Formats: sequence, C-alpha cells, structure tokens
Amino acid sequence: MTYQSPKLIKAIQLIFNIGFVAVIIISVIYKALQTLPDDWLFFLTSDAVENALSGFIATALVFFVFKLRSDWQRLFWVLVFVFLLFGLAGLKDFRIHSDASFSNAFKYFKSLLGQTLLFYLMLYVVQHLDVFNRQQKIERELTLAKEQLLREQLHPHFLFNALNSLYSLSLKKNADISEYIMKLSNMMRYLTDDMERDQVPLSRELDFINAYISIEHMRFGTSANIKFTTEGDTPDGQWIAPFLLITLVENAFKHGFYTNDHNAFVTISLHLKSNVLSFKVENSLFAKQHFQESDRIGKGLITMRKRLNLVYPKTSQLDLNTSEKTYSAYLKLTLKT
Repeated sequence: MTYQSPKLIKAIQLIFNIGFVAVIIISVIYKALQTLPDDWLFFLTSDAVENALSGFIATALVFFVFKLRSDWQRLFWVLVFVFLLFGLAGLKDFRIHSDASFSNAFKYFKSLLGQTLLFYLMLYVVQHLDVFNRQQKIERELTLAKEQLLREQLHPHFLFNALNSLYSLSLKKNADISEYIMKLSNMMRYLTDDMERDQVPLSRELDFINAYISIEHMRFGTSANIKFTTEGDTPDGQWIAPFLLITLVENAFKHGFYTNDHNAFVTISLHLKSNVLSFKVENSLFAKQHFQESDRIGKGLITMRKRLNLVYPKTSQLDLNTSEKTYSAYLKLTLKT
C-alpha cells in the first residue's frame, strides 16, 4: 500500500462519517413522513429504522464502547445493544406474523446483528486507515535507526586508522605534521556536520576522499604509487549516502599500503554517467604481517554491505576479487535523484 498523506486520510474519514450519518438520517426522516401518521408500528419496524439503529450501535461501539477501560462497562453496553436489536426484531415479528414466535424473532435478530457488524466493520476500517501509514512510518524509522547505528560503527574504525597515521608521522618528526592535523580536522568536520544527513553532495564525499589520500601521501611520501582519477559527468547536483565510498579506500590502504615497498600501489577510479556511479579500488597484496587481520572481509566491508542493502537495496552491486598480487573492489550504484 502506498503512503497516504495524513490530511488526505482525515478528509476521507470526515467525508465518510458525515455521509454515513446523513444517509441514515435522511432515510429515517423520509420514511417517517411517509408512514408515521398512518402506522407507527410499521415505521418502527421499517428498513430505515433498522438501518438507523444498526448504524447508531456500530458508531457507539467504534467511538465510545470499545474505548472504555473497564471490561465490565464494555460488556454492559454490548448487552444493552443486543437487547435493543432483539426488541426491534420482536416488534417486526409481531407486525408480520400474527402468531409471533421466538424462532422468527431470532431470525430477524440475526439479520439485524449481521447488518450492525457490517456497519461496524465499515466504520472501523475507515477510522483506522492511518494504521497502514503508521506501520510504514515505523518501518521507515526502524530502517533509518538501523542505518544510523551502522553508520556510527564506522567512526571508531576510521579514527583508529587516522590516529595510527598521525602517530607514524610524529615518530618521523615530520615538518608537515601541522598540515596533517589540519586536514584531519577538516575531515572530522565532515563527520560531525554531514554524517547526520541521509544524503550529501557527491562532491563533498569526493573532497573527503581526496583529503584522506593527501594524508596518506604525507605518510608514505609524495612518490608513493597512489592514484585517484575521475571520468564522466561532473558530480555537481548528485547526492550519495555519506561516508560510503571512503570505506573501500580506507580498506585498500589498510591491507595493501602498510609498507614502503616500491611495488605497493593503490589505484582508485570513479566513473559517473547520468546518475550511475562506478567506483573501483585496486591495491597491491603482500605477505600478511602479524598485525593484519586474518580475514580481509572485516567490519568495514560487512557494515558497508548492510548499508547498501538498506539505502540502495536494488540499485547497488559490490564485487570483491583477489588475485595473487592484487585485490580489487568494484562498486556500482544508481544515485538517488
């Protein structure tokens, strides 16, 4: 069911309630003008009065009786309404059959009870149209809460790696350490200012990646084999879930560029056409060191897959491939417009 505006639902409920009451009142007045002066018993047992009583009881049940807190009060009013229906059924049996019997009266009572239940069901469904909307709203809020939780899990992971880089640079007494801290400060501003948003400009995410790469350049030297290229359309006007692409970049440096080996490399390429983004990250592979995780599919990538399933459930594809000396991650997704 598609999501409906609360104002539209309120309008539908108001129109239905007014129409429901108006039809019953008009039919009773019309029947009264036709028959009341001549035969009051016929009027009291007419279809119009039956509809009016059934409608009144159904309305009372929906708006009053079943909202009472006491079970005994609800039972009391239900019994009162049952007696009213049975009394009207008895009057109808008395008018139609000269030899009134309980079986005939009970037959009319069942008919009235069924009509009352039908009216009750109609009123109940219309008054609870927003239940479907509330369910959808709850599902959306749960999805957003889950996404927020997954997103928050990335912060400690990223901070840990960034502080390790800062520590490494400080040991070398590098003169660029102040610039490193400034860049890291700007990156943290992105985390604190934009991470609460569901979508951020793609250009902002790319600026964050460029800042990250420049920090790694300072850590490993300007001659380090680190490349980042972009092709296709400009990112202006495109939006993306924040802190998504950086996961693959960070993962590449963590597992493929932890050494100053001259064969080490990280190659990043982004291609954008219309709103289809292709993002590929490749890095070199070396013999694992004692400080590396035994499983390449770490927390960052697991969390990223979960985020993709939440934010881009049918429009994303993430492929991870390992060869003897190279690891590659390829992400393709359709950006939301």
